[in-house]
Amino acid sequence: DMWSVGCIVAEILARKPLFPGKDYIHQLNLITDVIGTPAQEEMEHIQSERARKFMQSLKKKEKIKFEDQFPDASPEALDLLEKMLIFDPMQRITVEESLKHPYLEALHDPEDEPECPEKFVFEFEKENLTKEQLKDLIVQEFLLYHPELKDASYIQY
Repeated sequence: DMWSVGCIVAEILARKPLFPGKDYIHQLNLITDVIGTPAQEEMEHIQSERARKFMQSLKKKEKIKFEDQFPDASPEALDLLEKMLIFDPMQRITVEESLKHPYLEALHDPEDEPECPEKFVFEFEKENLTKEQLKDLIVQEFLLYHPELKDASYIQY
């Protein structure tokens, strides 16, 4: 998710969290303090009617200049950050575009950047596991990498 990557880039540039929200409402207020209040069409992707109404009820705020927020950052870093921290996920820069961005030019190596042909599916996250089942899965995963410890007395499963 490029939003998350943008938040990490911002934290690296500022040496502190960009949106250190106490709860989701505080977090949304911090976000709109920085990127401004999204336009109506930028909120169309919000599936929850309640969340969309909340966003529409927020006081209109203008986007701040990233040059002011990150005065020591290069113009290339600020440009990439601007493209990552866009409210509408469909308008954000993609991973592929980011890798080709001038800020990452020195790190970009098309020969060493394989593309995943399909989206990851995390169906297992929908399972309702007990604490014991989760512990057992963790131990099983651990043993895949350290089979020599299968009979260790301190491993319980």
